[in-house]
Amino acid sequence: MRDNMKPCQHTLSDDVVYKEVVVIGNGPSGMVTSFMLAGNIPHLKRVPDHLPIDEMLKIRLQNLPPGQNLLEVDLMALAEGLEGRSQNPIALLVDNLLRPCADLGMQEDSLIEWRYDVEKEIDHVVLGKGPPGGAWHTFPGGVRTLSPGAWLSLPPHAGVGDKSTGRVPARAVAAYCRRYVQACKLQRYFRCGVTVTSVTRAPRAPPPCHQSCPRAANFWVSGYDKSKGCGFRYACRRVIIACGAGDRPNVLPAHISRHAIHSLDQVERALHLLATTEGDSPEKSVLVVGSGVSAADAVRLARLAALPVSHVHRTPADSLAKLSPVAYPDYCHVYKMMLDGPSGNHPYYTPYPEHMIVEINPVAREEASLKLKQEEDEILQPKRVKLLNLVTNETLEITVCLIAILIGSKPDLFFLQTNFSLNEIDVQKECIKCIEKKEESQRLCFLKSHWNNLKNVLEQGIQSCKSRYLNYNEINGNTDTKCLVTNCNKRKISEGNLDIDSDNTSAVKCKCTNTNTNIIPYECVKKIDCDCQPVNPYSSGLGFGMDPNKPVDGRSNPIAIDKSTHEILNAPKGMYALGPVTADNFIRFIPGGAVAIVAHLHKEMKNAE
Repeated sequence: MRDNMKPCQHTLSDDVVYKEVVVIGNGPSGMVTSFMLAGNIPHLKRVPDHLPIDEMLKIRLQNLPPGQNLLEVDLMALAEGLEGRSQNPIALLVDNLLRPCADLGMQEDSLIEWRYDVEKEIDHVVLGKGPPGGAWHTFPGGVRTLSPGAWLSLPPHAGVGDKSTGRVPARAVAAYCRRYVQACKLQRYFRCGVTVTSVTRAPRAPPPCHQSCPRAANFWVSGYDKSKGCGFRYACRRVIIACGAGDRPNVLPAHISRHAIHSLDQVERALHLLATTEGDSPEKSVLVVGSGVSAADAVRLARLAALPVSHVHRTPADSLAKLSPVAYPDYCHVYKMMLDGPSGNHPYYTPYPEHMIVEINPVAREEASLKLKQEEDEILQPKRVKLLNLVTNETLEITVCLIAILIGSKPDLFFLQTNFSLNEIDVQKECIKCIEKKEESQRLCFLKSHWNNLKNVLEQGIQSCKSRYLNYNEINGNTDTKCLVTNCNKRKISEGNLDIDSDNTSAVKCKCTNTNTNIIPYECVKKIDCDCQPVNPYSSGLGFGMDPNKPVDGRSNPIAIDKSTHEILNAPKGMYALGPVTADNFIRFIPGGAVAIVAHLHKEMKNAE
């Protein structure tokens, strides 16, 4: 590959850098992909006869010569018949090779040997919002992982927990990710502190003079470098989506969510402030909404801080029910408290099963007995919360200081939404009660929020941002509305624009009064006066999931990929995805996706020679 990366006489403009591959996301998915793109090739070791792995897999492996380059074999044929906790066959195959018999509780040596080959290196860049490790840097440091430490290491070596069978703190995983990039000498490929704003098709150009000529670029990847305060653009032949699946927390309607927080790191900071606030008031309590692992973590953190916690939940999630009491005593204790219900009599814990929040009203400062410091966040001000019992239809009211809504999350795939036709996606249109102003007013509202941040740093990218694909009135759809307005979902799409029903001829009312916004596109949550759609649904990746009419979800609706190559099915050729966005939510299965992608890249580049 390296011979094909020689420079040619064709160049790009000064603001565009050419790379063969751009990887979006610098968490474990992006890290292990970079390791393989850097020229580290998996080779098969000799398979011991006594190893109790899948018998058919053992026969297939033993028919291969020791030292076989795994990127040059039929991976799907090797993976045939394998079963496990991934729906991607090559992920299961590579996991069986990296951690033989792991599900049997055995700690066998890896069947893969990694060899560096400079000729196999593929020029690439890895883009991430924070330091290497992605979301692992956002979790409270003391929260322990679900997987044991031995399952959290990336090839070619251990490091998180070595061969530990116990769970490790999130801070240990974050530290391991930092060390991994340095130990594998990948620093030159990583560009951190950046936000990708769009992935667009590259303009047509004359034929390239050779494989790595900049004229061969298929995509332009644009974004904003927060550390340098400027924009950037890469031209590339292929794009790999490795951005994880937790950037956008699921939220309740805006009149509730505006009073709450939605991440565990925010919960930890807020609990610390509450615990250190002077005074002991009945208002000094916490309300947690959710029935999964994150909600259980919030309940545990609140009880450890000796703060009363009210827990609003539906049926306890399967993710808690399936956990072993021996390995996960902390989560199983919360699960038991949820099952015990109001009769459980657990200290600092009051459950409200089968309840939902109806209304939240902040307590006036002069009425509140708990006096917070002036500099403390408004989110900690006392609130009266009205709850509805879904079984008896009765309501009750409680007073709390902190509300944490932890009901899952989805990936933020907004940057992909310029790559397909809006006319092919069934997107719901704006809510009637939000519609007051004309289309031009809304376009100006979008530009007011983002133009000043983009106009001086993205140059050519501005034209793309102004295109109809990024026009806010075209993408402010509502695919899962709870709006009470009649016919809220009766909308249709016409050529280039969304038409409004004949009984209404105006556009969305948008009150964007705060111009001091972040560069992250369409982060207009606090400015849109619409109770039925608090966030822009086009960040949900509509069109790319297994069900293209539903938002992408790492568990229920992952990105649709070719299982043999991890190419995205509903995207232009040359776009790949791996990791949580393809339903591989455990680190142990991520290397398989990287092997599938890199193997396909090598084969295509070899065929192009």
